[in-house]
Amino acid sequence: MASEATLSACMVIDYQNIHLTAGGLFAPHGTPARDTLVSPLAFAERVLEVRAGLQTHPAPKSVSLAKVHVFRGSPSNAKEPVLYSVTQRQRAEWTRDARVHVTYRPLRYPSNWGHPTCIERAREKGIDVMVALELVQLAQFGQYDIVILASHDTDMEPALEMAAGVGRVKIETAGWQGSRRLRPAGRSLWHTALNGTDFVKVRDRRSYDR
Repeated sequence: MASEATLSACMVIDYQNIHLTAGGLFAPHGTPARDTLVSPLAFAERVLEVRAGLQTHPAPKSVSLAKVHVFRGSPSNAKEPVLYSVTQRQRAEWTRDARVHVTYRPLRYPSNWGHPTCIERAREKGIDVMVALELVQLAQFGQYDIVILASHDTDMEPALEMAAGVGRVKIETAGWQGSRRLRPAGRSLWHTALNGTDFVKVRDRRSYDR
């Protein structure tokens, strides 16, 4: 943990949930998902900036961003080699800052993938479980003063409830204005919501196509 003067914060990001929710809320209809990417580090830093501006009474302690854990599905190199390469370049870029750690889990493909009649898309499988486990473990280990979950997935609410009841770590949530706020049973957690202006600030505008 940080010194008494400065608190340490760790953010856990359910990436596709945060990325796609922002696109649905703030981007023009029909905008490709690749054009609404969010920089994990910029998102986490902006959350702490907005949080500091909202917590005015009593005077808030300084909070330092210590770690950003990003969880995301990974395309198959065999089935979607171009998209696979894109996501690998994204991870390489995002983790240039040592505070950012990206965990990929293979996407699950339908059995008839590649057939002309296949209309089902590959889906994330197990990411929500990995995020939940990470959240609870961080609460138990107590390495950071504050752990913030960035997600709008209500499946995370039981994990939030458990994490908030463990140890001395303060558990919070973050996300976007206009989307569902997570509310674990019996717990009142601080929530920081970013708006459309914030989305513009934290977008990742790099091209990863080559």
